[in-house]
Amino acid sequence: MTLTLDTPAHAPETALSPLPDDAAHLQRRDADGDRANALIDRLDGVFARHPGLSLLVLDDAWHSHPDWSRLCETLGGGRILRRDFYQQPWHWLQHPPATPQDTPFDAEAGHPRRPPQPQGPLYRRFDPRLERTFSLRLVEPERDLERFVRWMHLPRVAEFWEQAWPEAELADFLAERLADPHTLPLIGEFDDRPFGYFEVYWAAEDRLAPHYPWAPFDRGLHLLVGEEDVRGPAFVDAWLGGLSHYAYLAEPRTRRLVLEPRHDNQRLFRHLERLGLLRLRDFDFPHKRSSLVMGLRERFFAEVM
Repeated sequence: MTLTLDTPAHAPETALSPLPDDAAHLQRRDADGDRANALIDRLDGVFARHPGLSLLVLDDAWHSHPDWSRLCETLGGGRILRRDFYQQPWHWLQHPPATPQDTPFDAEAGHPRRPPQPQGPLYRRFDPRLERTFSLRLVEPERDLERFVRWMHLPRVAEFWEQAWPEAELADFLAERLADPHTLPLIGEFDDRPFGYFEVYWAAEDRLAPHYPWAPFDRGLHLLVGEEDVRGPAFVDAWLGGLSHYAYLAEPRTRRLVLEPRHDNQRLFRHLERLGLLRLRDFDFPHKRSSLVMGLRERFFAEVM
C-alpha cells in the first residue's frame, strides 16, 4: 500500500514523496532552516499533518543539518519511525526524564521512589494541526490563584469538581497539592495564555489504587478547562494529547495512563477514545460513581501522536 499525500502544492511538504507501506521520502529544500531543532520541528509537522504516515526516509542533503547527529544518536539515522520519534523528549520536555538510578524501587512499598517535583516549565510543543503552542508549567499560587478560583466557580466546572469554595480554601488546596510528592498540579497554556488546570499523579499512591490492579508506573490525570474559547475537539486533541505526551516522556517506564471521571461526564467521554483512552467500567468512590478510563503507551504512540 502506498500512502496518498494530499498536501497543497504551495506547502513545505511538496518536498515529500510517497513510498510503499505508509512511508514517504523527505527531501531538503533551501527553505529548511539550519537553526537547532528545525529538523525536529519539520519532522513533527510532517507526521502531524499526515496521520497515516509511519516512516520518513530523509534525503542525504539532511546530513549537514545541525540536528542530524541527534537523530543518528537517538534513532540510528535517517529512517524515522513515527512511534519512535515521538517517544523522544527532544526539546519538548523541559526537564530530564526520570531514570532508574534516580528512582530506585522500594520492594516493601511495591513502587519506586518518586522523582523530585520539577519546577517551572515542564513541557512545550508547537501543535502543527492547531497551529498553537501548548505548554505545561507547575502551578504558581501567587500568579494563578485568582484565575483558579474563577475557574472553580464556573457552573460547568463546579458540577464535576464540586469545589466552588472560598478563595482561602482553594489556596490551601493548591498548597496541599504542591506539597504532595505524588501529584503534579499544572497550568496548561496555549501560546503562553493560561486556560486550564491539570494534575498528573502516581496512581499507586492515589485513592484510585484500591479500585483497580495498578502497576508501579501508572499515572493518573485530572482535567479542568477554564477558558471558554479553547473548548471543542481540536483544542481537546491538542491539550489532552499534549498532557498524555508529557506523562509518557517524563517517565519512560509509564505504560498506562488512568482517569476516574464521574460516570455521567458525557462531554469528556465524547473525546476520550479518539485520544487512545478507553472507558473500561464504572465503580464507586465514597463521594461519587466514577468510570475507570485507561490508555496504553503503545496505542498512544501508534494511533494518537
